[in-house]
Amino acid sequence: MKTFLFFALIVFGFFSCADFNRDQLLSQVDKQQQQLERLSQQLERHVIKDVATLKNDAMQAELRIKQNLHLDTINMELARQLEEFKLMRKSINPLMKQYLKAKNGIKEEMAVLKNLSRDIEEGRGERQRYNEYIRFEKQKVKQLSALTTDFINARAKLIADYDRLYPPIEAFSYTLLQKRRK
Repeated sequence: MKTFLFFALIVFGFFSCADFNRDQLLSQVDKQQQQLERLSQQLERHVIKDVATLKNDAMQAELRIKQNLHLDTINMELARQLEEFKLMRKSINPLMKQYLKAKNGIKEEMAVLKNLSRDIEEGRGERQRYNEYIRFEKQKVKQLSALTTDFINARAKLIADYDRLYPPIEAFSYTLLQKRRK
């Protein structure tokens, strides 16, 4: 009877230490890592490579207009375009900050998930809270996904506005410059 009790105690101890759902937990963490990798790739595809040029061109056109437009009255359509152009130019810096925030957030979250995966593999930390940790990290990945989507949409709007507004505003600024020189 003592040997049976001793054997049962050993078996119980063995099974209480074993993580039967370790593979499932690792699979969930791996899915989050794959999601972050996809987000990172999306960001890299949609980065604005020529931001400095875009911003500089917009500022130069706006400056030419400010220095050379000396009218008491202005066409409402032109005023609307100039205001939209100014707002578009001012949206470049916040857009790039949003890009950096998403990129850095993804990088940090990848490191956190890597550490969590290692902890699960090695059975470190509070094992009973692994599911809680994974749920928390899923929420962070969801937030990063929303941030990335917002950036991509804002970038598309900026590019569309720039393509629509810059050519006529630039042409207008040069006509003002030519009139001033005459």
